[in-house]
Amino acid sequence: MLKSELILPRLKKRRHEVEPLALPADYHYLKIATDLIELIKAHIGRSRGEMEDALRVYEGESLDYRIMRGLANVLVNRCTFGNDPPVKPVELRTVLFNQGPVTIRNDLLTVTTRQQALAETAAQLNITTEQVEQALFADLLEQRLLLSAGDMITPMDLIARYNLEVARGLLYWASEVDMIVRDSYKDIFKYIKLFKLMHTVYPIPQAGYNIILHGPISPFVKSTMRYGLQFAKFLPALLLCKTWRMDAQVQPTDFQRPLHYTLDDRTPLRSHFKASNLFDSRLEADFAAEFEAKYGGAKRKWILAREDELIVVGDTVMIPDFSLTHRKDGRRALIEIIGFWHPHYLQRKLQKVRQAGRKDLILLVYSSANVAEGVFEDISAGEVLTFTKKPVLKDVLAAVERCAVKNESF
Repeated sequence: MLKSELILPRLKKRRHEVEPLALPADYHYLKIATDLIELIKAHIGRSRGEMEDALRVYEGESLDYRIMRGLANVLVNRCTFGNDPPVKPVELRTVLFNQGPVTIRNDLLTVTTRQQALAETAAQLNITTEQVEQALFADLLEQRLLLSAGDMITPMDLIARYNLEVARGLLYWASEVDMIVRDSYKDIFKYIKLFKLMHTVYPIPQAGYNIILHGPISPFVKSTMRYGLQFAKFLPALLLCKTWRMDAQVQPTDFQRPLHYTLDDRTPLRSHFKASNLFDSRLEADFAAEFEAKYGGAKRKWILAREDELIVVGDTVMIPDFSLTHRKDGRRALIEIIGFWHPHYLQRKLQKVRQAGRKDLILLVYSSANVAEGVFEDISAGEVLTFTKKPVLKDVLAAVERCAVKNESF
């Protein structure tokens, strides 16, 4: 994440809208990116202080100093720093301090010189004088050694990541983020949970879901960057979606009024977050493959889709594994496969099912799952089917015919 002073907002022509100042991948900025990458690599094995001094020298009096610092910040955040002195610096300084005052040379008031104190301490701790010098302040940030510059990154990739960080940074000053998404719900809610974001979900007929990320609960709370930082951390998750739009009101420090900040799926920004696998288990993958093999094709009656609907359950959501939509009349049923799960996970899953109370939800339960007898009697789902090795598709489709309903949201 970039520091707020390195974020470069730019007003659009309408003056009430703002956008991040993205760098073009032209010769000028590619040259700067290349130089910075090489500079960082050249300082592997040297102290962080030396590396930062070299960065300041490279920056010089350039008018692009904020951009240079931003690019360097992206690189430094990828680096690994460390130090493994033979003696803890605090203990070493204590030993030296107990020897009393020292001078560079002998004089009338002191007997011990600095070099003598270092030599005596080295002998006492059974290390060399050079090791004493290196370990003395090894716990300071600038004394840590650059151990690795991170994974290989190209100048093009560096500029792309910098542009993402600037786009994220505009959300530092947001109090609320309004999103519309139509896919990748699993990833969206995984990162909402990870970054502990308060949210509200509204279905939009024929257009997915409106998810609002909330900032301070009270409108009287003075806006801080505490909430905006979490919004910024979340933004790359939104880029994992294929179809999405984001709107936020932001007020950067140098602006006198709130500004409108929008992004959508046409942006060239790329996420560095890893998308979830299509299937969570072999059971789900095999179910989808068998269904498509037996009931797919141009003349299919039911269309199988993966995790394309949310069920709002209190302050969280449930994302059924599959949906089956009738090709002609649009009736839908949802399918949740309960296989090899930990008892605690199963307990939470069944609690969500009870709260949802959806009669169009069909549970496919592995017969050897850790389920107590009678646990599904008050489950409030459409139907519960058990299976020993794999779900029987003929029985599943029969249950779908009985439970499917017309869903106006799709």
